[in-house]
Amino acid sequence: MKKFIALTLALLIYTTASPQTVGLVLSGGGAKGAAHIGVIKALEENSIPIDYITGTSIGAIIGCLYAMGYTPDEMLRLILSDEFEYWQTGIIETEYSYYFRRPYPTPEIAHFSIDFTDSLQITTDFFTQSLINPIQINQAFMALVAQANAQSGQNFDNLFVPFRCVASDIYNKKAVIFKQGDLAQAVRASMSLPLVFQPVWMDSIPLFDGGLYDNFPVKPMKEDFHPGYIFGSAVVGMNQSKVSDNAYNQIETMIMQKTDYQVPPGEGVMLHMSFPNTAVFDFHHGKEVMEEGYRRTLALIDSVKQSVTRRVTPQELADRRKAYKESLPPLLFRNIYINGVTEARQKYIEAQLNRDINGTFTPEEFKRAYFKILAYSKIKEIMPRAVYNPQESTFDLHLDVKMHNEYKATFGGNISSHQANQLFLGIQHQMLSNLASDLHANLHVGKSFNGVMLDGRIYLQSSVPAYINLRTVFSSRNYAESNTLFYEDLVPAIIRQNETYAKLIWGLPFLDQAKAEISVAYGQQHDRYLQSAGNILTQTDKFDQSLYNLLVASLGIETNTLNHPQYPTAGTQKYLVAHYANSIEHYHPPIPVGPKSHADPHPHIPHTWLQMQSRLLQYHSLTNRLTLGYLAEVTISSKDLMGNYTAAILQAPAFTPTPHSRIAFNEKYRANQYAALGLTPIFKTGKRLTLRLDLCAFAPLYEIQKPAVQSQTAESPKPTYGSFLAPRSFQYIAEAALVLRVSALTVSLFANAYSHPARNFNFGLNIGTLLFNPKLLE
Repeated sequence: MKKFIALTLALLIYTTASPQTVGLVLSGGGAKGAAHIGVIKALEENSIPIDYITGTSIGAIIGCLYAMGYTPDEMLRLILSDEFEYWQTGIIETEYSYYFRRPYPTPEIAHFSIDFTDSLQITTDFFTQSLINPIQINQAFMALVAQANAQSGQNFDNLFVPFRCVASDIYNKKAVIFKQGDLAQAVRASMSLPLVFQPVWMDSIPLFDGGLYDNFPVKPMKEDFHPGYIFGSAVVGMNQSKVSDNAYNQIETMIMQKTDYQVPPGEGVMLHMSFPNTAVFDFHHGKEVMEEGYRRTLALIDSVKQSVTRRVTPQELADRRKAYKESLPPLLFRNIYINGVTEARQKYIEAQLNRDINGTFTPEEFKRAYFKILAYSKIKEIMPRAVYNPQESTFDLHLDVKMHNEYKATFGGNISSHQANQLFLGIQHQMLSNLASDLHANLHVGKSFNGVMLDGRIYLQSSVPAYINLRTVFSSRNYAESNTLFYEDLVPAIIRQNETYAKLIWGLPFLDQAKAEISVAYGQQHDRYLQSAGNILTQTDKFDQSLYNLLVASLGIETNTLNHPQYPTAGTQKYLVAHYANSIEHYHPPIPVGPKSHADPHPHIPHTWLQMQSRLLQYHSLTNRLTLGYLAEVTISSKDLMGNYTAAILQAPAFTPTPHSRIAFNEKYRANQYAALGLTPIFKTGKRLTLRLDLCAFAPLYEIQKPAVQSQTAESPKPTYGSFLAPRSFQYIAEAALVLRVSALTVSLFANAYSHPARNFNFGLNIGTLLFNPKLLE
């Protein structure tokens, strides 16, 4: 009995003098939180146990990873990975891009959605709820934590290391402590920085970043775990030596309330670290930040060892970690349950998913199907939740689906220092029930281009995905001899091209990232022009007119992963399209001033031809600052020449690699058969600002040549084809552009030079995007 009492007293004295449990508290702080990995690494290497862990925001992410059995090296590899970069940017990887559902691009700058569900109220949603699209991180966190969540029975005390994280309930003005439930949603809520990430909704309450109310959760550590020793790691809270101009940093500073980053005296140690040059999303600095956390912890390790004498060797920890990971259930899915939408929409989404996943499926198979269904822009967000089914030893997937409003109004265009001023207005109606359908209508108004397009598409519920698209377009293009400023119209247009057509398209997916379209179209083109383009128009000048009635059948294959339709810096565009066209040419010469002319128009001339066009545009990142783009474009046609030179040039395909070249008429960059090459070095000065140089060469296979004599009579000499690849016909374009991209808005300052005509230099400023309605033959 005496021995037992003595042993008990000894244990009490030992426990009081030497705490046996250690709690690790991790602050929020964005990419600076990589220092927490260094803290964990130093503690593990020195056999200091970590028995409990709490964290907020990035501290919740690092804490969750450690609580699931990740080693420090595994955590570092994850935050430095391309996959983690996609999570924090919301960008979809090229291999998961589903081009089949992408609509025709427009110069949209902003939009607002309209909700007619309440007949007494129209609500608008003009500003985005978050700067970062959440679709990447939603599926990533689900797959990341599903196994650990299942093994723990959704009790965070049963993880490899007991864990707590903090989110913020802004409606009730309080911190929310997660100790059980869906681990993925708990961590997602803890790191949902307002305006940056969308909140996580639980019990009809939106939950935001825990740092709003408790960015250093030492209180939950003490109240829930009562550790004998607390190691606190804070990467925020100290006076920074530099005021940041980074938008994300400013948001973080603006919304975070004051937090006491301290461990109570006598209860542990506090490590403060400052990283004034590391912004919220600078995770590419993760290795250096981690190493600083490691060094700073080693400087305190002797003090920690004096207070904590209990040791867990790296080998013991590795063995326990291995046993834990082997106990996790395999991550396989079987059943899918869809919530938040009508029964008809449930059936449609289920049918789309079942095309790609049946029976038991893997996270990779779900990820591919997930991004395919989200490619339909009617679906706003899918929040997947994995629930373990012990009877089948698989996971059930519960998909909480949110839909966009059915009506969306868009506006955009371009403000320019030359004639490229454009206004774009659009409206879109999307319906999802037993079928999915899109209806788009747009209007372009400007000096260079005016147009209207109605575009309706229905996605068929067939065994092979397909859509039927009916498109009607009216376009009017005007070309002038000079670049006048804004709407000052000193020099009238010398060329006016009108085009009206209707096209029926059948679309099919081609492989995973491309689509094939088979179409038939009927339309009319009306060209008005002066055959003597060098003269200034007067009131007595009259236009030549050429009208064409066309029937066109087309087959095309295209893929496009470019990150922007104008001035892209990443991705690939490839297409191959063949047109079989039948056209009737109607030529009307100018009517002379004076007595009425009795001259008859030229006879109607039939034209039939086959035209094939191909394009490859690709960008490769050479370094963090340098990207190189390559362009190759080939057009081959059996088309014969029109009745006069100007008509033949106007009807020839044009090489237009830059925004300026799309609005400038240049006869030497048009040919029925041509090859073109381009090289584009791009220097990135930041995430938003780039300097690019487009260098392009154009070689007509057979140049369209002017007749030796040009007259204004009905008997104008015919144009002819030149010799094959005549060296004198080669032309060049060089354009330098400084491009600033702010969300959907593009600002570009450019200067260019064309080899024809001589001394053809241009410079200007564009604010917006120059995109027009599609042509009949493109």
